[in-house]
Amino acid sequence: LHGPAKAAAVRALARREGLDLSRCSAYSDSANDLPLLSLVGHATAINPDTELREYARENGWEIRDFRTGRKATMIGLPIAAGAGAVAGGVAAALALRRFYRSR
Repeated sequence: LHGPAKAAAVRALARREGLDLSRCSAYSDSANDLPLLSLVGHATAINPDTELREYARENGWEIRDFRTGRKATMIGLPIAAGAGAVAGGVAAALALRRFYRSR
């Protein structure tokens, strides 16, 4: 189930079980689940796609993004590797320069 069908299923379950959806929580990572998230009193966007993030901000929903550290790592590692390569190249060039000057 997804989209409106998921919301309808949750609504039916809540009715059958006597649940007050305004006291319930739900979470999702996709705007596809906006119908479900809009049913509950406590919606949370987890690692949200762009559309869900914007909607959550506009509606004061909690946003949890656990990808941040991974993103930083994925960006930081290549930069660090590049900086290391440049530093290594400079060190090698200086060593070669000294070597050839001493001859």
